[in-house]
Amino acid sequence: MASSPRERALKALLLEEPDRVPMFELEFQYPEEVTGKSYIMAGVNEDWERVVFRGMYERMVSSGKGRNVTEHNIGVLVETCKKLGYDIIRPTFVPDPLMAIRIAKKIAPDHLVMGSTGGTLGIPNGSSAAEVVRKVYVERKSLEKEIARRTSASIEWIGMQLDAGADLVVDCTDLCLKGGPFFRPSVYEELVFPHLKMVVDATHRRGAFFIMHTDGYLWPILDGLIRTGIDALHSIDPSAGMKLSDVKERYGERIALCGNVDAATVLAYGSPEDVIREARCCIEEGARGGGYFLTSSNCIYRGVPPANALALSNTGIRYGKYARKMT
Repeated sequence: MASSPRERALKALLLEEPDRVPMFELEFQYPEEVTGKSYIMAGVNEDWERVVFRGMYERMVSSGKGRNVTEHNIGVLVETCKKLGYDIIRPTFVPDPLMAIRIAKKIAPDHLVMGSTGGTLGIPNGSSAAEVVRKVYVERKSLEKEIARRTSASIEWIGMQLDAGADLVVDCTDLCLKGGPFFRPSVYEELVFPHLKMVVDATHRRGAFFIMHTDGYLWPILDGLIRTGIDALHSIDPSAGMKLSDVKERYGERIALCGNVDAATVLAYGSPEDVIREARCCIEEGARGGGYFLTSSNCIYRGVPPANALALSNTGIRYGKYARKMT
């Protein structure tokens, strides 16, 4: 008998083997290609973290109908995730994330629902990079207080999402570039990881799981990141030279792994056959013994041809079964 998506994902988070490799994506940006239904939002924007909802969205919110946007968008997302065989749903592109979590729990009770949180100190954007670096190396005390405030706010926000019904949270904070950590490793040990551990511990006290997403070449700081107690790591960035097999060998008995079909090259520019080949390789490298989720190395963004997104999910369903020999 097949497991429910919820059971499947929980087993992977607990480093066990479910019936098949579970799947999810941090974002799926074109649901209309799967369901024929679109999100209500501003339109396409390369910087999806800063999408400003306009047009229909703005009119609905200004007229007190923002609830309708949340209900519509989370409904479309849940339908999309179900059709693709995803096991975790992460509400995105909604004006009210807490309402979205509650709705997702109601209409998808057999799935895990993922909340989101911000990091304490990641790679700064171009406009603030110089100021952040100055604070790290010149005004450390001031920065420590700022990070402490962020940590408290993050713990409070996570608690609100868990109260709404979230089962786990993801921290999408890039810590490294393709060439390695943005700061010296000592900065992570002294500033980042102690506060991240506070957030992880607070999440665990509520009985929830914590997933860390970061791109880049992580090896110089990976031991410290694992010691914070995170339950899973996403995305094991192949474009930065991170190999799923290497991380699995070293840390596979301590954390679950999520990844790492290359979103920058294979998914964006390859053929469906290329995607199938890489996804099967990821399953072979990551799935043995459990504790593995098949995902892209980032998300399903609009630069990914729909045929490739479908090839990825179909490969997980077809070749990710633990009952079959994964070779």
